[in-house]
Amino acid sequence: MRMEDLEPISDFEQDSFCVELMKRLNLQRGQNYLCDVTLVAREGKEFKAHRNVLTAASPFFAKLLQSDMKEREEGVIRFQEISESVMEDVLEFVYTGIVEISEENVKELVVAADYLLLVCLKTLSGRFLEQQLSISNCISTFYFAEKYQCEELVINSKKFIHDNFASVAEMEEFLNLEAKEVAMWISGDEICIADEEDVFKIMLNWVEQNKSERKAKFEELFRHVRLVLVSRDYLLDIVTNELVRENASCMRTLTEAIELVSCASEDTLMQSPRRRLQTHAIVACGGKYTFCYLPEVDKWKRLADGLSESRSQRTQMVKFRDQLYTFPGNSKAERYDPTFNGWASLGMRVSGYPKLAVVTCTGQIYAVHVDGFYRKSTVKRYDVGLYQWKTIISSDKGCRDDSCVVVGGNYLYVFGGRPFPYGSVYVSKAERFNTVENKWEDLADMQQERGNAFGVATQGKIFVAGGLNRGRAGLRTCEVYNVSTDEWQFIGSLSTPRFLGSMVCVNGTLYVLGGSRVVGREYQFEFTVERYDATANKWIKKTSIPVDQNSEEQKHSFKGGTLKLSKGVLEQVTEIQSGDDF
Repeated sequence: MRMEDLEPISDFEQDSFCVELMKRLNLQRGQNYLCDVTLVAREGKEFKAHRNVLTAASPFFAKLLQSDMKEREEGVIRFQEISESVMEDVLEFVYTGIVEISEENVKELVVAADYLLLVCLKTLSGRFLEQQLSISNCISTFYFAEKYQCEELVINSKKFIHDNFASVAEMEEFLNLEAKEVAMWISGDEICIADEEDVFKIMLNWVEQNKSERKAKFEELFRHVRLVLVSRDYLLDIVTNELVRENASCMRTLTEAIELVSCASEDTLMQSPRRRLQTHAIVACGGKYTFCYLPEVDKWKRLADGLSESRSQRTQMVKFRDQLYTFPGNSKAERYDPTFNGWASLGMRVSGYPKLAVVTCTGQIYAVHVDGFYRKSTVKRYDVGLYQWKTIISSDKGCRDDSCVVVGGNYLYVFGGRPFPYGSVYVSKAERFNTVENKWEDLADMQQERGNAFGVATQGKIFVAGGLNRGRAGLRTCEVYNVSTDEWQFIGSLSTPRFLGSMVCVNGTLYVLGGSRVVGREYQFEFTVERYDATANKWIKKTSIPVDQNSEEQKHSFKGGTLKLSKGVLEQVTEIQSGDDF
C-alpha cells in the first residue's frame, strides 16, 4: 500500500503523538539517557538535558550551544541567576509544556524565563501574577512586569492601577514611589478619580509622607494638576495652601488658572479633562424636571428637580463655568451645580421675555434683548462681580422676534425670525455680533425662511434646524453655514418637524431634542431625541426624554444643553427608562 493511499492522521492525533514523545524524552532526562548537556543551578545541583530539546525550545540555548563558547565544548552551562527548584520547573515546562506556578515561585519563573528567552513560560507566569493583582501590590507588579518586559502584564496591571487609582494612591507602595514616578501616574489621562481635585489631594498626601525631603518636588508635581478643570472656589479656598504660597512659580500658575476659570469657555481651555473623570451628558429641563442622557451608554438618569415650575418652551438655558443656568424670563434664574447635583436660585433676572436670547460667549454671559416698540436690539453682558447687566450696544441690527441665536467663536449669530411690526412672515436673514469689536456684521441669507429655529456651532460650521415657516407650519429642514466661505447648504432633514427645540453637539455628534411640533392646528410638546448621521446625511431617532405620560412631566416643554457630569454623581442618581417604554 502506498503512503498516499493512507488516510492522513488528524490534528488531534498529531498533538497526542507530540505530547507522548515529549513525555518519553522527559523520562529519559530523568534517567540521564542520551543526555548530552548539563545545567548547573545556583546552589551547584546538576540537571541533565538534551541539546536538541533545549535549542528547539529557547533561542538562548540555540545561540549558546551553536557558538564557539566553552559551554558547547564542555557541555556544561552554569547559572548563578536560577535556583535549583526553578531550574527543575523550567526543564519540566520545556519538556512537557506544564509547570506548577505558585506565589512562591512565580517571580523567579518570570526572571528565569526572561533570561532564557522562554516567552510562553513568561506569559503564563505573568497571567498568574495578574490574577493576584490587588490595590496593595499592583504598583510593584507593574514595575516588575516593566523590568522583565512582560508586555501583557504591563498593560493589564497599568489598567488595574488606572481603574482603582484613588485607592491605589493611598497604599504604601504608591507613597514610597520616587517623584518622577508619581508625576508619571498623576499626569496620565486614564486615571479614574472622582474629580480633578483628587489629583491635588493625592499629590499633597505623597509630599506629606516626608515633607522635609519631598517639599522640593512639590512644584514639579503641581504642574500635573489640571487647574483649569478645578472649580474656582476650590482654587481659592483649598489649593492656596502654604506649599503653593511659598512657591512663586506655583502661585503664578494658580493665578493664571483662576483667571482662565473665571473667563474661559470649554472651547478655549488649554487642558482637557481626564478621559475617565467626567462623562459628557445631554441635560434636558422641563418645568421643574431635570434628566440627563449619556450617549456613550445610551442611558437616561434623573437629576435633582429645579426649584420652580416656571420653565416654559421659551426658557433660555446656557452653560457657564461648568454649571447650567436657566432663565425662565421675568422669573429668577436658577443654577444647576453638577458637583452637588442641586439647583440654586439666583438673583439675576433678564427682562424682555419673550423677545430674548441668553448665551455664553468667550466665558461670559450675553443677552440679546429685542424691543419691538422702539425696533431696537440691545446686546447686554452680565458682570459677575457686580451682579448686574451692562449694555454693550443698541441698534436696529438683529431686531427680530423669534430668531435663533447661536454662539461661534467670538460671535453671536442671529438667524431668521420675524421683523417688526409683527406679522406672520419669517425671514432668512443672518447677522452676527462681534463681541471683541462690539459691532454687527451682515452674512449670507439662509436657504429658507424660518422662525423659532435652533442650532449649534461646531468645527467652523453652524447648524440650524427646524422652526416655523410663514404659514406657521413646523419645519424639518436643516442647513449648515460655513463660516470661512459665508455659504449655506441644506443637509438631511429632521425625522420630526419641531420648533423651539435644542440642538447640541456631544463628542462631535449632533443631537436634537425637545421643543414643540404642530399637530393639525394645535401645538404639542415633542420628547424625541434625534442624532445626525453625517456619513448617511440623515437624522435618526435615537431615544426619547423619559417623560411619564401619566404624570405632570408630560405637561412641560423640554430644552436641552450639554454638561460634564462626574462619575460620582452619576453613580448616585437614579437610572430611568426612555420615554419610549412608557
